[in-house]
Amino acid sequence: MKEKEVTNWERVIRICLWLAILLYWISGVVLMCIGVSIQVKFHDTFLVLNEAVSGVPMIITVIGTLIILISTFGAVALLKCNLKMMRLFTGILLALLITEIIAGAVVCIYREKLHQTLLRDVLRTLDKYNRELHITKGVDSLQRQFQCCGAENYTDWLNTTFGFLSSSVPRSCCKVPVESCVTDLSKYTIGINQQGCVLKLKNWVEEHMAVFGGVGIFIGLAQLTGILFCCLLLKILKENYESIE
Repeated sequence: MKEKEVTNWERVIRICLWLAILLYWISGVVLMCIGVSIQVKFHDTFLVLNEAVSGVPMIITVIGTLIILISTFGAVALLKCNLKMMRLFTGILLALLITEIIAGAVVCIYREKLHQTLLRDVLRTLDKYNRELHITKGVDSLQRQFQCCGAENYTDWLNTTFGFLSSSVPRSCCKVPVESCVTDLSKYTIGINQQGCVLKLKNWVEEHMAVFGGVGIFIGLAQLTGILFCCLLLKILKENYESIE
């Protein structure tokens, strides 16, 4: 009777672990899709941003791919019922969970510093406008997509070579319709977007924070449940092997 109860309990743990691995795999696919979609949508825009920010979509894609590979490894370990592979899978999940918690804490602590660094880098990039083709294309794309002008506000253009020589802003600063827009800063600026692009980017991230936070919580829960059920299954398997010996 006792042996049957243990067997049933082991079966329940295995099913729960399969579900946890499946959820973890799905979260990896979701992350990878988010990373790729951001890269495709804002490809030109990332030319303006510093390397720390522009590399975020690539990091998201890589993490998503890594999660898919790890969950596949976990599925193979569970299928083979290999103790060493199960221990390794549990260790990887635990290490990733700790790393994610530390990374999240670091981002929260240094987010203001990151904002200031991004602001400084965008201002430096604006000064290359109309001199480097890829920068010009990236700035125009950023300002059109986010309906913004400059880094902090539209007056940033006065401190650039382009603004100093022309006393104006690029036409990508214009509100719709562009045809009736006056870009000369010595005249009316009513047709020009007033807010800077760094603030608009910050607002965009905050608007989508629920999505990013939801995915993060989903991944964390999948990892926690995976670790829990892996530990329970390892305990059961160890007891089974000891009873056989």
